[in-house]
Amino acid sequence: MANEKSSKEISPSTEVYKTNRGQIEHYDNAINQRVIWLSIGQSFFFNVYAMLVTGKAPTPDLMSKQKMLAVIFPFAALLTAVFTFFDVVATLVYLRKLRRYYERATESRESDKLYPPVYGRPIDRIFQHISPVLIPLVFIITWVYLLFYDHHLI
Repeated sequence: MANEKSSKEISPSTEVYKTNRGQIEHYDNAINQRVIWLSIGQSFFFNVYAMLVTGKAPTPDLMSKQKMLAVIFPFAALLTAVFTFFDVVATLVYLRKLRRYYERATESRESDKLYPPVYGRPIDRIFQHISPVLIPLVFIITWVYLLFYDHHLI
């Protein structure tokens, strides 16, 4: 009888844990994919930008197009990094809401202590989020610097 009671106590908490953990894993994977896509896209932008800046001087009829591309590519790369940054931050905010929802839903259940923290310890979360947050910021700073440098604002 005691065994029956403990399995009934654990069951609802187990479902909440599995559901929340599944959502967290989904959004965590989405963050990782965004950072990978950002890195791949930025490598394309840096490659094109480097070719525009260091390539052979264009013919006079292509000079204006090369100048235009030398402005458009850094802005496109910058916007891509900015959008990815906001997307990652919004996802991290949502993950925090999921963690808090889980904590509220299971705060009075003793059986919840059987499970590891649904989203890790605070120090784990800090280290997990360094790359997804800082990589877009590095690209943003780089492109802003290049744009200011190219247009003699620095």
